[in-house]
Amino acid sequence: MTRTTETATREPDVFDEVGEFFTTLLATPPDRLTNCRGWTAHDLVAHLAAGAGEEADLIETHLAGKPERTTLPHDEREAPYRALPETELRERLVANGARLTTALHTLAGDEAGAVLFTGRHMSAADFAMHSRSECAIHRWDLVGSDDIGWTMLARPALTAHALTVLTSMSTLPEAPVNRLGAHPEHATTRLVLRSDPQEDVVVTVTGGSVSMTMEPPSANAPDVELEPAARLLLLWGRREPSAPIDLHAAGERRMLLNSLFGW
Repeated sequence: MTRTTETATREPDVFDEVGEFFTTLLATPPDRLTNCRGWTAHDLVAHLAAGAGEEADLIETHLAGKPERTTLPHDEREAPYRALPETELRERLVANGARLTTALHTLAGDEAGAVLFTGRHMSAADFAMHSRSECAIHRWDLVGSDDIGWTMLARPALTAHALTVLTSMSTLPEAPVNRLGAHPEHATTRLVLRSDPQEDVVVTVTGGSVSMTMEPPSANAPDVELEPAARLLLLWGRREPSAPIDLHAAGERRMLLNSLFGW
């Protein structure tokens, strides 16, 4: 189930998710529809510019010794950016990204360097990984599957980050708990997403709660087998049409997978 391209054999660490995103964005018209349902490239840039600005604001507030505040909801912080002309919007994305980089550099040297963002206290390293993940995922939203993007999305660090974020930031629309629907209060179901040669992603659903961990593959048959990059997209409620998915779950387990990951 692994793509046999030259790029797929390259060492993933040579890729810079943020740089690759900006290179792709420069070649993308603002009115082009993306794989993020209902969004144009302009909407996606507004999302990223607003997110970088909000993160920079929260970190700068922390560094100034001021009380932490609640993270602004997506729609509230993104609406002013969506209204900007495209050239100004992209300039704001670059400016906010530069502010965030500076703030993270200072935060990394702060002994109490954990800042509340979307319900989770995050370190400088957490924020940096979040930026890398956002750029890798949203690059796919712009152009779909290509060799560079597919290799970036296959990196285990991005999957580990997704599991942490999706189970700790309950306000995210992609969070499985927001997709769960009805599930027996006392029932516990374990779903295994397997992507050789990486560890399994094990999703445990108990009543209205969801946990996700990475565990060594067991002898038990998985519920789903798919490529590592396709698994990351699945976790974020996306699906690459060209990527094969072997689905072994049936009945209620299949319905639960569909509820959690939107396919």
